Amino acid sequence: MMTTPSNKISFIISQKGKKLLDINNFIFELNKTTSTKKYYKYEDPSCTVIARTDFEAILLNIKSDCCHPSEPEKIQIQTFKQVVKARAISESTPIPQIYGEEAARIDLSTLSIAALPSQRELSQKKKTLATQHRIDTLYIRYDNGDINANELLDGLSYVVAKY
Repeated sequence: MMTTPSNKISFIISQKGKKLLDINNFIFELNKTTSTKKYYKYEDPSCTVIARTDFEAILLNIKSDCCHPSEPEKIQIQTFKQVVKARAISESTPIPQIYGEEAARIDLSTLSIAALPSQRELSQKKKTLATQHRIDTLYIRYDNGDINANELLDGLSYVVAKY
């Protein structure tokens, strides 16, 4: 991958809310920021490609070449997840309905459709994260002295029983 005027760059948001740089379907994570530039590293640690941009998101250069093909389906899936998540937060429409509407609306390649997680997988992940958050909160309250050991155990047994 060389720096050319035809490089198509854009930004997408990761599941963790981080801004990722997309250059010709190669995804880069922010590695370092200086007073004038931002340095991005390729998301795969085994690849040594580094991209530099200025603060206006203008690509300055790309150091090294990728030794693997781009993965446009990863970007399609990430964009799909972003849209579903944004709608789920802002609307009262049931998530399965949002998922179905967006899957029909967005033009996904066959490979992207095959790699797309099901609505059930997304819901299960969300449920697991919520359960872990409840458990973490119980331990924090216990560590702060807000609840005693019996209340901690009662809370944990309640959370685990609901799961």
